[in-house]
Amino acid sequence: MRVSDNDSERKEALADLRRLTSIILDNLQEGSQNRLMDPKEMRLLGGTAIRSIRLYLKTLEEDYARRTRRDEDDSSGKTQRTIEEDQTRAGKE
Repeated sequence: MRVSDNDSERKEALADLRRLTSIILDNLQEGSQNRLMDPKEMRLLGGTAIRSIRLYLKTLEEDYARRTRRDEDDSSGKTQRTIEEDQTRAGKE
């Protein structure tokens, strides 16, 4: 139960981070096109955008690595069970 709660919270946080990144990039684009921001503000917002993109990508990589490990654990467990079942069947025959 706890893992699914953690996964749903993680997915929600990832979606929030994606929305935040989109908003920052939109504001940066609008500010640079309309000359509403001075260069300092643009650098600050650009740095924030880069950090949020890096965090988003890092989170995606961690999720992928965790899923891969979980799949490997599941498949190794299935393999071991299959071997044990085959040995049990062989003993009965």
